[in-house]
Amino acid sequence: MNMPLGSTVDYYFEASDGAGNTATLPADAPGETYSFKVLPTADAKVLIAYSGTQDYNRIELPIYENLLTELNIDYDIYNWEEYENYQIPNLYQGILAYANTGSAHEKMHYFATELSSYLDSGTDQEPRNLWFASDGLASSQHAHPNSSSIRRLMSGYFRTYYVATGLGGGSNGLGGPDSFSYESGTILALPGTPVGTVDLEYPVYANSPDCIFPNDAAGDPYYDSVPYPEIGAEYIYAFEDGPIGGQAYLYHGVAATTVETPSFKTLYFSFDFSQLTNPNHRAQWMEDLMTWWNISPSDNSDANIPTPRTGITNVYPNPFNPTTNIAFTLSEPGNVKVEIFNIKGQKVRVLVNDIRNAGMHTVVWNGKDDNGMGVASGVYYVRFSDRRSSQTRKLTMIK
Repeated sequence: MNMPLGSTVDYYFEASDGAGNTATLPADAPGETYSFKVLPTADAKVLIAYSGTQDYNRIELPIYENLLTELNIDYDIYNWEEYENYQIPNLYQGILAYANTGSAHEKMHYFATELSSYLDSGTDQEPRNLWFASDGLASSQHAHPNSSSIRRLMSGYFRTYYVATGLGGGSNGLGGPDSFSYESGTILALPGTPVGTVDLEYPVYANSPDCIFPNDAAGDPYYDSVPYPEIGAEYIYAFEDGPIGGQAYLYHGVAATTVETPSFKTLYFSFDFSQLTNPNHRAQWMEDLMTWWNISPSDNSDANIPTPRTGITNVYPNPFNPTTNIAFTLSEPGNVKVEIFNIKGQKVRVLVNDIRNAGMHTVVWNGKDDNGMGVASGVYYVRFSDRRSSQTRKLTMIK
């Protein structure tokens, strides 16, 4: 039977014996029923792929639901542990996925395969986007063979790896390998992060966040089988404060990474999202994430469009050669600076330094410095600043 996408089916079970006794599941059926939905629904832009058994207290799922609802972005929900076989539709613009410690089981391997296939379906015109929050996925693939789908997802698409504590990494970057209790601390936002505010420390409360490391390219076993393998991961958050003399056990160790290619973007966060303890910070991250993914509100009526947030809204193409467009929005008129810096923090080019009206603006960088000389290929940063705030995004020049 073919059913339209987005259809909801209500059902119940009824059984009778030879004596005429009848029972139903649920007990109050047909007044109460079970239901399932055929995905994707028509207007859904994001899929929340959650872990039903690991989030049994329903701590994580409501956070994602509420934040997307506040942003007026339609979404679908799928429990990736419910069925043995399924296919993630490649119609979603982004996937918000999470799993907890102990996730290297058969269903997690299948889930990793589906996420990789989803990212493979991206194109330069219609890129795919994936967020994965987990305090244990990185360590769960440690010592697995290269054929492991989890290892391929981590090394091929997140371009991130885990090293055991004794070798400089850790299963608990916050409290240390001998700590098995929840600890308070902070993580520091670094230049180039697409979510949060650079140089701001964000409070966290966790018991076992992995310490992870960014690769400068896709892992060798997967280099020839993933898109844009030459583009490496960026180190965007660091462990900062913690219980070891006021510092995290792995002080300035990596807590989150991103990969940005023309056909897909990924962000790996080495905590559960709820472990970012301030609700306002989570709201900021989700709004920034949707901006980075170029996902707009589902309802474009004037009553539902929020006031534009000042800052960079898009950089395209990225990576680029030889020019790229930098789009930014102002909620009010004012003096604005848009500047380019190299990876050493040296100013390369001033693109804007004047008063602009409120609204959307775009400026083009032609890959040249203030002296008109072409810059070398590599990583650069565009910094937007006004009297209230500043924001930094990463650029990659390829030749």
